[in-house]
Amino acid sequence: MMPLAKALDVLQSDRMGFLGVLVPTISILLEKMEEMKREGQLHHCNPLVDAIISGIKRRFEYIFEDTRLLTASAAHPMFRLTYIPSDKKAQVVSDLKAEVHLLETQSSGHRQTEDDNPADDGDEVMGYFLSLRSAIELNEVDSYLQSSETKLVNAFQNLPLMKKVFLKFNTGVPATLVRLPCAVILAGHVVTCPYQVVRESAEAVLSPNSQK
Repeated sequence: MMPLAKALDVLQSDRMGFLGVLVPTISILLEKMEEMKREGQLHHCNPLVDAIISGIKRRFEYIFEDTRLLTASAAHPMFRLTYIPSDKKAQVVSDLKAEVHLLETQSSGHRQTEDDNPADDGDEVMGYFLSLRSAIELNEVDSYLQSSETKLVNAFQNLPLMKKVFLKFNTGVPATLVRLPCAVILAGHVVTCPYQVVRESAEAVLSPNSQK
């Protein structure tokens, strides 16, 4: 039962206390369990393996349809789209770009004019450059997905909006859960680190000053 033991180790690890870890971990676990059956080396444990596979699918089937969990996985540089179901990849990429656009819209709110006058020639010129910048920011998603960098400290260099998306989906939980342990985040598995530690640890790792 080594695959199951390793999956539990991952889900209980302080270092892997990110929401985006759940989908890849369960995907790998199911793949390894199915591989054990295919190899035909099990003589007396086949019913047990079948029961475990059935139980995992029944308990975790929803995660492969959960938009937030899929986005969290895609936003983690260790996984990106690797463990996203094929029929969900296009939608997940679209969701990432929508999040980047939303973050940029929020951050650029202070640049909006305060008057209601019709746009003049100067406004049209500014709008032209703003539209170019929007395209560049949406390209953050493409740059991130095309990168092979898996280390958090390096993956989001020059990708500030994708860094925010990572923090939002991998460390953010509803306010009512802020004081609960990571076990709540990781489907009930016992983890010792509180949510705030995960958030602060992630931000510390992502900080350029953390590089040695």
